[in-house]
This record gives sequence, structure tokens and C-alpha cells, in this order.
Amino acid sequence: MKDKINTLFDCIKNLCNSDLERIINFVMGIISVNQSLADRPQCPYCQSSKVIKYGHANGKQRFYCHECGKTYLYSTGTLTANSHFSRSIWADFIHDTLVGASLDFSAEKFGFSHQTAFNMRHKVLMALQDMLEKEPVLLSGIAELDETFVLDCYKGKTVPTEANRTARKHGAIAAKRGISNEYIAICTGIQRDGKAIAETVNRAKPSGKELYEIFGTHICEETLILTDGLRSYNSLGAATGCTVMDVNHEENKKLFNLNTVNSMHSYIKETYNHYRGVATKYINRYNALFSIAFRCAGGLATSLFLSLCNIGNSCYWHGVYDVRNYRLVIL
Repeated sequence: MKDKINTLFDCIKNLCNSDLERIINFVMGIISVNQSLADRPQCPYCQSSKVIKYGHANGKQRFYCHECGKTYLYSTGTLTANSHFSRSIWADFIHDTLVGASLDFSAEKFGFSHQTAFNMRHKVLMALQDMLEKEPVLLSGIAELDETFVLDCYKGKTVPTEANRTARKHGAIAAKRGISNEYIAICTGIQRDGKAIAETVNRAKPSGKELYEIFGTHICEETLILTDGLRSYNSLGAATGCTVMDVNHEENKKLFNLNTVNSMHSYIKETYNHYRGVATKYINRYNALFSIAFRCAGGLATSLFLSLCNIGNSCYWHGVYDVRNYRLVIL
């Protein structure tokens, strides 16, 4: 390689000035093309690079794709699409969401209404759900699976008649003893390196079918599943080709525990109470937040912003209609 470089330098030394100038212009042309391509993001619809600048829309640079004939902006398909707020505000707002800041705190901080903060919060949460669907968590090695329970919540609306109960004040307890239908199950799985998943599909104790619905596509074969002895997990192990171990069994107590997943449950309960409850219909949006923010909330803000707010192959944009009607949990 060194000999080739020396030979190249010898050839350059022997060139006349006009040839040198021609080579320099050629190289500078390549550099300018690469710089212009960096200024023109590929089309989010067909991923083509055959795009040109195409004027402005509301002060924002617009682009035209020669392949599909569509126009787009830097923010098309991203979390910030159709937003009047700057990227810096969205970056700060994502950080506030990850660290559990209240809606009123964010609204006062950025100078907009509570309703706007609510819509932005749920757009972020739904984008996190999209991210987990596109890049699903896969648990392998040793995984701890367990469930935690929170009271059902109709925050912001009247308790429906089918709930067969009166409204509860914040901090009240369930009318029935034990794990009744007043409780919503948050089924959680975590690998000891930090990969985690949390999802809700049922009230009270989950069945084997419900556990498979949650974890079936998130557990690799031959994973050692640690549980607290709930029998529903046995059918999950059989369906996924994994070994299920009860940590409460006398032979296993000294070797295994559920400390990691219990730590996640503490984080979920603490955050849930900090929000003064979460409406049950929105619980899976917050479960996505719990899955991603557990252990590393602050450090994730920048990388999440880059993933959600830069144009690419994935669409993370949701409108206000989606906030009201999309992916609601009805139990």
C-alpha cells in the first residue's frame, strides 16, 4: 500500500499545471456533490436519492422526488411533522417525558396550553410504541418474567356503568380484596442487561394465552425464564421452547431471584403514582415509556430525538385524531 501511495505522488509531481488544475476541479466537484446530497435527504416515500430542492413551504425547505413525484420537507414522517414548534423544543420535551415531568410543568416551561402538552406527550408515547414495533425487544439467556398490578383508572371521564363501581379518589383502595377485576395487569419481562418489555392485555391474573400474546414473539428459544411460580408461564415455556423455572422453589432460591424485574416494578409504580394514575385506555402507551426509560431515562433523550425527529424510512408522526382514537386499551 505504501509503495502505491509513493507511486501516486511521483505521478502527481510529473503532471503539468493544467492537468493538476483539472484533477483538483474534479475532486472539488465530487465534494460539492456529496455536500449537496447531504443537504437533500432521501425521499421518505420511496427512499430515492434523485431529489431536488423545490422551493419553500411556510418558511421550510421543500424537496421534490423525481422517482415518485412527491414533495416533502425535512420533517415529513417524523415526530415533528406539521408542528409549529422548533426541534429544540421537541428535544427538551422528549427529555421531560423520559424523566417524568408533569404536563403542567412542561406547559409552563415552554409557554403553551395543558392540552397542547397532553397532545405532544401522547405523540411522543405513540412514537415510542412505533419504535418498539419496528425494533422489537428480544429476550435471551436468562429472562425474568412477572406481573405487577395497578388499579383501573378512568381519569378525565365518568366511570362507565359496566365498571359497576363508584368513582375513586386518588390514593383510594380497591373495593374488593385480593387481585380482582379492578386491577390491571402490567406483564413485564426483562433481561439482566437492561432489555425490557411491558404490556397490558388483561385484568387480574394473566392466562397462558395472554402471556403468549405478549411475550411469544419477544423470547428467543432456549431462554431460561425465571418466574414466581404462576402456572400460566408453564404453557408459555412449552409454546416458545424455553425452560421455565420457579424461583420460589426450595432448590432454586439460593441460585436465582427476580430482583431485576421487581426493580422495574418499583420504577413503574413510582412513575405511575407520580402521574397520579394513568387512564387505563392509555396504559400501553405508558408501558412503552416504562420499557424504554427504565434505568437510562436521561441518557436516552438525545438518541431518541435523533431517531424520532430525523427523516428516514420509518414514520413516527401521529395527529390529534390518533391521540384520541389510536391503540386504546379496552378491557
